[in-house]
Amino acid sequence: MYDIYMEDIAHIDQPDELEDIQLNWGPSVFVNTPNGPRDLRTATATPEFWDIWHRNKEALKAVGIFPSREPEGWEVQWWINVSDLTDGEKENNICIPENEFYTLSEVIDLVKQTLDGVSERSAQNKLRYSSKDVYWLLHDMLRYVSQNVSGVFVLRQTQKDTYKVKHMAEDFAKRRSTRKLKAEINRTAKYLEELTGRRPSWGEEE
Repeated sequence: MYDIYMEDIAHIDQPDELEDIQLNWGPSVFVNTPNGPRDLRTATATPEFWDIWHRNKEALKAVGIFPSREPEGWEVQWWINVSDLTDGEKENNICIPENEFYTLSEVIDLVKQTLDGVSERSAQNKLRYSSKDVYWLLHDMLRYVSQNVSGVFVLRQTQKDTYKVKHMAEDFAKRRSTRKLKAEINRTAKYLEELTGRRPSWGEEE
């Protein structure tokens, strides 16, 4: 659930305590520590880093910067406090507690929150989407919904360029499916009657 922080963390500037050196930071890794959740980023320790470390060790420790000796050599570890990143945005958090069950209305609210988050970050997106792209995106979304709820949701065209979400109750959808199956059986029976001159007993008379 902490993937939501990954993009923000990847673009955080280095702490000012590193002055003007630029370390080659790797991707962040979420770690649960005794002091709370942290995102860890690492970089190779350079001579410039060691110079600053020896001059400003306590200040670097205060912002989560520590050197660590690894099998491949010395690296710089940057422990980023996840709670510091989110305390100011708690109202935007998408909370999905484990071992709980949700009504369809609650699930929809969570979907809305997620789409709001996407919308907030899409202002600079210069891509353009055709009407067909948008239609099939909505169509496939409703198909997924229909596989996980009772009844069937479809995107029904009411007039040119205008659609409406239509819901068919579960029993209606079953009746429609039964009618389609019966029509298919009757077509097969009629075909066999034309071939043999006799209509199968399971085929209804028209």
